[in-house]
Amino acid sequence: MASSLLIGFILGAAIFFALSILFSMLFLRRAAKKALEKWKEEELKKEVSKSLDLQRPVIKGKISEQLFPLLYNQFGSLSDFHFLGNPVDYIIFEGLSDFREGKNTDVKIKFVEVKTGDSGLSRAEQGVKSAIENNRVSWEEFRAK
Repeated sequence: MASSLLIGFILGAAIFFALSILFSMLFLRRAAKKALEKWKEEELKKEVSKSLDLQRPVIKGKISEQLFPLLYNQFGSLSDFHFLGNPVDYIIFEGLSDFREGKNTDVKIKFVEVKTGDSGLSRAEQGVKSAIENNRVSWEEFRAK
């Protein structure tokens, strides 16, 4: 009888130990899942914030490019502005509107790059600027047959 009592006690202790481990694992799994979800949420907030911080100057620049003719209309008629966006923002055919209307005016062509803040010229923009400043600009006419 003592041996069956001992076997029952050992069996009960083993079951208790196994259940303790099972519940501990379930508890730890739930805690780990909560910690992971919290970490994901925090990291997502950080990444969204970082992304927005990077996008704000770009959006501001894009808006400035589009509003430039309205805000800085020092080059004449708005119809003289032609937006390219890349590699330069605008080509302005200053005086072309007046010339089309028959006025005897010279047409000036200006390449304009709109910048905001501390942004500088890109490599492509520097190349275009260099070509213009060093008179590497020409007129070519092609006829389709």
